[in-house]
Amino acid sequence: MSRRQQLRLAGRFLRHRFNPIHPFEVQAVLLNACNLRCAYCSCPDIKTELLTTQQWIDLIRYLGSVGTMRLKWQGGEPTIRKDFRTLCAAVQDAGILCAVVTNGTKIVEQPDLLERVDEVVFSLDSVDPALTDAVRGAGVHRAVIDAIEVARQLPHRPRLFINMVVMRANLGEIEPMLRFCEARDIGLNVQPAVFGLPFYDDGAKPLALDQAGTREMFLTLARLKRDGRPLMFAAATYENAGGWSDYQQLTRPSEGRSSCIMGRVYVHIDANGDVYPCVQTSASFRPKNVVRDGYDAAFTHVQHHECGDCYTAYLNERKALFGLRPAAVMEYLRRG
Repeated sequence: MSRRQQLRLAGRFLRHRFNPIHPFEVQAVLLNACNLRCAYCSCPDIKTELLTTQQWIDLIRYLGSVGTMRLKWQGGEPTIRKDFRTLCAAVQDAGILCAVVTNGTKIVEQPDLLERVDEVVFSLDSVDPALTDAVRGAGVHRAVIDAIEVARQLPHRPRLFINMVVMRANLGEIEPMLRFCEARDIGLNVQPAVFGLPFYDDGAKPLALDQAGTREMFLTLARLKRDGRPLMFAAATYENAGGWSDYQQLTRPSEGRSSCIMGRVYVHIDANGDVYPCVQTSASFRPKNVVRDGYDAAFTHVQHHECGDCYTAYLNERKALFGLRPAAVMEYLRRG
């Protein structure tokens, strides 16, 4: 991200910071359907109504008006929606950074899918083709690698990242993946496969890290970050996650009104327009819907929840950043 973009987003943050509704970062699910069937993912089995193209466009314009700085499309596989390019254009036209998490399998044949995208997060769990294909399907590793190379050559040069989901089989793959990313100027997000949430398939639990393995992973990430490796978050964020007492407990309830700023500065929007504080609360929070209840009602309601804390590195880094903690702000400025 250029300094000019950073200053523009900083200005938007300052203008809207004290408004009653300011979802600065939005994670939005376009659909649950996917052209792959990864071992740990149950998204394709979750049936839901989908917002129409016009409903999304109207919602995106609203988000632009209340200060949203970044919108990240997720799925399922968002690029298989026929209106994907149209919706990405609407995001950019609203002055919002447009990001997408994708398995990349459509990109080689349709690189124009990324024409109006600022950030592309490719799902890739290993540099070993056999490990990737065992989890995601035959031939997927090659398809993702090819898609990354196509994206690196795009004229508008979107920022590229890899999201690596770690299980027992690929815990040792973090260092090789870092070398892969360093050679291509790609950022890396590493997270454990987490079960107990609707979109993870509990049938894959035996593949997951145990308590000791999860802690080892986070503390390894902290050490690697302090060594200057291109991981997404500050070392303190990983160290905090490494100190979580029980990884089977995904969240801790608050005592009284939650001090967590998820739901205020960050929201998760489901494919049908339900608005949640974050994916961690998706099993317990009763959302309001942007179509049924209206924008203001849905985005006001989501600010009030009972989750007090979690160990998720991504969410905790966001809390630190929007809470203007120095380490997180410096990491954002360094990373761009």
